[in-house]
Amino acid sequence: RKILVLLPLALDGGLRRASVRLGLTGRGRRSATVAGDPFSSVALTWRSGSPALSLRVRGLDGVWQPWQAIGHLHDGPTVGTAEWRAARRTSATGLTWVGDADAIEVAADGPVADLRVEMLDAAAAELPEPAGGVSARTAPMSRVYTRASWGADESLRTGSPTYLDHLQQVHVHHTAGANSYAVDDVPRLLRSMLAYHTQTLGWSDIGYNLLVDRFGRAFEGRAGGAKRLVRGAHTLGFNHTSCGIALMGNYETARPPGAAVQQLEALAAYKFDVLGQKALRKLRVASEGSDKYPKGTVAYLWAMDAHRDTNDTACPGRYLYAAMDDIRKRTQARIDAY
Repeated sequence: RKILVLLPLALDGGLRRASVRLGLTGRGRRSATVAGDPFSSVALTWRSGSPALSLRVRGLDGVWQPWQAIGHLHDGPTVGTAEWRAARRTSATGLTWVGDADAIEVAADGPVADLRVEMLDAAAAELPEPAGGVSARTAPMSRVYTRASWGADESLRTGSPTYLDHLQQVHVHHTAGANSYAVDDVPRLLRSMLAYHTQTLGWSDIGYNLLVDRFGRAFEGRAGGAKRLVRGAHTLGFNHTSCGIALMGNYETARPPGAAVQQLEALAAYKFDVLGQKALRKLRVASEGSDKYPKGTVAYLWAMDAHRDTNDTACPGRYLYAAMDDIRKRTQARIDAY
């Protein structure tokens, strides 16, 4: 077990971020501990290998939290796009909210090269009331907090948004972080996610189009307009005709809150109905290359599906995945009501 001391986190526009190489070599289970300035979100990156990873953090009260396993990230820009060419060639986990902490212990089991821990924190921001939804003769758009309202640092983005020609699917995700965040923590989490996706992974922007917190609030993710067909980096191989909506939390270990699921259904209903489409249908979608469907493969999928339907991942967690049939039905019922 190695113990490392973290240098002060760089402060930039209210965001603190540090990357520490852990120096873990070998094949069996080994661990390293990093201590220093407080942080609230963490992620792991590595150059090669497929290790089993877990971590625990020490809260500001000096108490170590339980160990938790961390899965590998299967989101990302589609292979061959300009965003993919600019991205870092690294394996990674998703960003995990850990609350206010000042030390982390990371354990790796299996071969891995250049394993690093990323620690981030962002200054709190007070959310104003979101703009009202627009209702016409289609399912109305939910009230969505804009990027400006959660304090997105637009200087972290590169390039301009890319728009889709048409929409075939809505992909459902979870962010796989902790479920214990408070109402006021959400802007901090989103700002840290934006920094991780752009500064660590090298994506042009946050990967998800829309996000929903456990309290049922909707947030604009990738820039370009919550109502528009913005190309995201959320479902490898299937970004080109879809919208990605992520529930913030880990729904492999807990059931998704009813308010969050209702918001998911409302957002998806708008996306489909404004284009005259149905949520409760299956269709053929050509993959642009994922770990489950090689490039050119035509997959037969639900219009509203889960991330694991297109990639070899546990996302959106077993509890949310088990609810997908009911979610599709309720989304379609909302569309039919208008």
